Amino acid sequence: MDNRQHQAKLADFTHWQINGRMAFKNPQEKFSANLFWQQNDDTYQLKLGTMFGISLLAMQGDAQSVELEADDQHYQDTDASHLIWRITGWDIPVSHFNRWIKGLTRPEDQALYSEQGWLSQLIPGCTTCDGWQIDYTNYQRVDNMWLPHHVELTHRVLHNQIVIRINKWTKY
Repeated sequence: MDNRQHQAKLADFTHWQINGRMAFKNPQEKFSANLFWQQNDDTYQLKLGTMFGISLLAMQGDAQSVELEADDQHYQDTDASHLIWRITGWDIPVSHFNRWIKGLTRPEDQALYSEQGWLSQLIPGCTTCDGWQIDYTNYQRVDNMWLPHHVELTHRVLHNQIVIRINKWTKY
């Protein structure tokens, strides 16, 4: 399969969820958490929790607004990435996760592809994602589609690193 066919399949893939782990590291701190993401067209849910099931944060939103619950407090904003940064101090590009996690590119992005047609590296071209580089090192077949199971996001200026290991993709 070539990269255009694979990208077309990914663009049509709009109802899914993942379970896995996420590690975040910047020069000041680091943490890891269980990760749950559910995507239904433009609506999403994100949950980060400890291995003991304690919620670190729960977020839900769409293209217009986002709500976050953390430490028994409720917050709202129009931008998910800004909201997480404002509340936690973590620079996590949540606004782009729905594309980046599954390896979907945009025309303005710089992309490198593997021989199989899968995305291996992405340098996003949007103004709100300047400085990020995303590397994909492990794909697995889920039904009739190859999906990433290891995604590394690195911010070259802020020295942030996010590693996502996906244990399970669910398509519906």
